Amino acid sequence: MNTLVKKSLVVTILLCTAATWAMAQRNPEMRDKKVQAYRVAVFTEVLNLSPTEAEGFWPIFNEYQDKREEVQAQLKPTAQIDGMNDSDVEDYVKKYFELRQRELDLEKDLGQKLRKVLPLRKIAKIPVAEREFRESLLKKLQENRQKKLDKLNRANGRN
Repeated sequence: MNTLVKKSLVVTILLCTAATWAMAQRNPEMRDKKVQAYRVAVFTEVLNLSPTEAEGFWPIFNEYQDKREEVQAQLKPTAQIDGMNDSDVEDYVKKYFELRQRELDLEKDLGQKLRKVLPLRKIAKIPVAEREFRESLLKKLQENRQKKLDKLNRANGRN
């Protein structure tokens, strides 16, 4: 695939992401779609996914994300640790390490499944893509928060 087509694909994804960001209000469902679209844009760029690779990558990665979210939801303690008795704390710590092992197993499984659709070098870049996504999303959220504060300050300054 030539560079022009790849760049066009990335630009298209970024434009769609920008449009989704603009349309999203305080609607959690829209916000989730917006975040997912942004994840697609960042991962596509960082991993340099071709359309064929993306077609194979996203179903596998989305399944992994869903399973990982289920595990992470179980990691949250059901009560304040300081309020637990020693037996409950011991059970929680045991469960915590079991769940962390399940996360690691999910990552290993992801790597094995992705070997069928991506070159190993691109699989190795997934942690970089995840870090880039988190950092850039956090930056966007901070910028949006600051814009809202600035807008609020300007509106209050006029009254």
